[in-house]
Amino acid sequence: MITKEDFSIDELVRKMKKPEMGAIVTFLGVVRADGGIKEMNVEVYKEMGEKELEKLEREAREKFEIEAVEIVHREGSLKVGENIVVILVGAKHRKEAFRACEYLIDELKERVPIWKKES
Repeated sequence: MITKEDFSIDELVRKMKKPEMGAIVTFLGVVRADGGIKEMNVEVYKEMGEKELEKLEREAREKFEIEAVEIVHREGSLKVGENIVVILVGAKHRKEAFRACEYLIDELKERVPIWKKES
């Protein structure tokens, strides 16, 4: 999902939890104070971005033994410390969840049409 709204990791984890899952791995990307950055403007080609995120989720389910995937990426003007992206992967075992989560963030950065401008 691509949104202007912030998200709650706690709420996303609560919704994802299932008795058959022994692990939920999360990746959280935030705006960092680097070299005087005060703000980041995130632009997304939303229609294409949403389709690519759905494709990434399907691919992760095919490649890894996972039970659930959730990806949320923000757009708009974000200040230092604000959330940019979260990826959650639920699986029976931690290794598959970690592997899938790493795959997803790496592929997202390569394939989803997102531009970040720091100021």
